[in-house]
Amino acid sequence: MRKLPCLILLVSCSIVLSAQAPAIVWQNTIGGSSSDNLRQVITTGDGGFLLGGESQSGVSGDKTEAGWGGSDYWLVKTGSDGVIEWENTIGGNLNDNFTSLIAVGSGGYLLGGYSPSGVSGDKTEASMGSFDYWILKVDDTGGIEWQQTIGGSSLDYLRSVVETDDGGFLLGGYSLSGISGDKTEASMGYDYWIIKIDSNGNLLWQNTIGGSGNDLLFDVEATDDGGFLLGGYSDSDLSGDKTEDGRGGYDYWVVKVNALGAQEWQRTLGGSSNDYLFSLAPSGDGGFLLGGYSDSELSGDKVETGPGGFDYWILKLDASGNEVWQNTIGGSLDDYLFSIAPSTDGSYLLGGHSQSGISGDKTDASRGDFDYWAVEVDASGSIAWQTTIGGSMAENLRSATATTDGGYLLGGYSSSGISGDKTEESLGSNDYWIVRLEGPALPCSVPTGLAVSGLSATSATLQWDAVDGDILGYKLQFRDMATGVTRQRKLPA
Repeated sequence: MRKLPCLILLVSCSIVLSAQAPAIVWQNTIGGSSSDNLRQVITTGDGGFLLGGESQSGVSGDKTEAGWGGSDYWLVKTGSDGVIEWENTIGGNLNDNFTSLIAVGSGGYLLGGYSPSGVSGDKTEASMGSFDYWILKVDDTGGIEWQQTIGGSSLDYLRSVVETDDGGFLLGGYSLSGISGDKTEASMGYDYWIIKIDSNGNLLWQNTIGGSGNDLLFDVEATDDGGFLLGGYSDSDLSGDKTEDGRGGYDYWVVKVNALGAQEWQRTLGGSSNDYLFSLAPSGDGGFLLGGYSDSELSGDKVETGPGGFDYWILKLDASGNEVWQNTIGGSLDDYLFSIAPSTDGSYLLGGHSQSGISGDKTDASRGDFDYWAVEVDASGSIAWQTTIGGSMAENLRSATATTDGGYLLGGYSSSGISGDKTEESLGSNDYWIVRLEGPALPCSVPTGLAVSGLSATSATLQWDAVDGDILGYKLQFRDMATGVTRQRKLPA
């Protein structure tokens, strides 16, 4: 039985659809007895989803493999209904931190993060320093095909991976290492560190980009001209590679490089306080949407004072780095934006978590501590709809992806049991929590033979039974908006 909600206006028999928050289709709590933190979700070619994060759990709950050390990469494949199909625990003897996941054009997936582990467990290479970039190519069922440890003598944190036009990959993160190990350039603090590898993981070139302060790269996106846009945040003033002074504490810092990693332009964007950039998304016209959070008031590049502590802060740049528009979105408390998911209709889903109740731009009450807060904005950055989803404890939304029907999958981690919107008990201190939001309602026409004379307007649910695509019959349940009387009719196909 399929259900299609619609609003029937009796005068014209047309359907009126309004922008409202989509309903939850399903949800799944996935974890073991300890802490499992989901970092990224992507769609797979079969209509399912791949979840990537790190786990401290042993064999317990949904986890079928023992851990190798403190925390391990944990990859979970689900079907389109969120049911687990397979999983894989990958790690060494220390804490391995998962940060990035992409589908590879030739098949399989590339996993990225950072690790202090030496040769142990699944890790086949010695560590270079305290933390190193650690990438693995896995096949369609999660089996390891190759891996690579890349780093210098100090701290190197991989945050983002993207496939390149030649079938290789660009790795992006930040490094405190000087010339040592695989690193060929000195640092001035934490600097952006980008590395180009081929399809087998061999290092082709690298570039260290930064100023005299700390520059932390969190996202990398390919550009239409074969280059890349690097996005993160910086507290450096004009120094080193940085061509502009800072505006406050930390500022958004975006750097455009060409296909060989050479800088073409950069932008420093911020207010008088702290502005943290975490996500980039292509806009379809050669430009990009920047997203993160800010506690800056109207100052510097920021044209609005937010309603609370930290607020979502999004900016649209054109292909040359010029600002097109910006928007500050938040409630009276702290709201942290981590993910931007482009939709097929030109809108974007902003995914993060919020402590705010009804206040400022926030129209839903909080459920507990922090809740998932998903906000869809149109191509101009205006809010189309929003939804707050959570339980009585803390939820951290880290990733979102558009689905083929125009809906979304939200992914992060939760410590809540059954409460609020959460329908399953927790399995450990934190669990993966995925929530599937429905796509937009499809237009429907009124079946012939429906007699509803005398009713001014009807809110109706149309249901039908079908076998192999052939509709057998309809059932219509409707409510008189004036009297509140609910009626039901069966109709022939």
